[in-house]
Amino acid sequence: MNKEKIKRNESGVVIVEATIVFPVMFLAIFFMIFMGNAYLQKARIESLVNRMAVEGAARCVDPMLTTIEEKGEVPKFGDYHSKPYRYLIGNMDNVVTDIESDTEKELKKLSSGLFSGMKPIFTDTDLNVNYNSNFIYSTFSIDLDYKIQMPVRLLGERSNYMIHFSAYNELPVTDSPDFIQNTDFVEDLLERAGFMDSINDVLNKVTEWTKKYKDAGTD
Repeated sequence: MNKEKIKRNESGVVIVEATIVFPVMFLAIFFMIFMGNAYLQKARIESLVNRMAVEGAARCVDPMLTTIEEKGEVPKFGDYHSKPYRYLIGNMDNVVTDIESDTEKELKKLSSGLFSGMKPIFTDTDLNVNYNSNFIYSTFSIDLDYKIQMPVRLLGERSNYMIHFSAYNELPVTDSPDFIQNTDFVEDLLERAGFMDSINDVLNKVTEWTKKYKDAGTD
């Protein structure tokens, strides 16, 4: 009798544990699946941002690249726009506008992954595409703030939980011939203004001082 009573009590304990543990484990497993899908979306978006940043930097370096991509051929002499001194005056608005538009289109094409409703949520102000000109060097950057909505509501929440993410990439825009051209342009301006002789005198004095300092250090 006592053994049967103990068995019934143990069966009751197992049932109570199952009613508590199973839902918790079920929710934990689904939560991990949801988070995995969210980070899969994050990886896709970061890959897209990196790719578009490379594309933007490449277009800044080579103005012919856009024409080549659109027509599939090398531009003719009359269609070639070299855009001289583009780094000096920072005239890259067309590249920034095109890359921003292409990035938005690619983001909207992304699927929601394993669950519906998990596409990236962003506004126009959340996507910032910039050409950063510092004369000596230039960079092309893309900065994106976005949210991914969980497909279910957490207990006690009135709306679906949002996960905030951000993606950023900044690449150098290097074009040695154009940099040399800009330097020559500045030298010409200084020479016409009559400042080159004074600048050369200062540079010669700095060179002499550096040489003396170096010779004193080796003695």
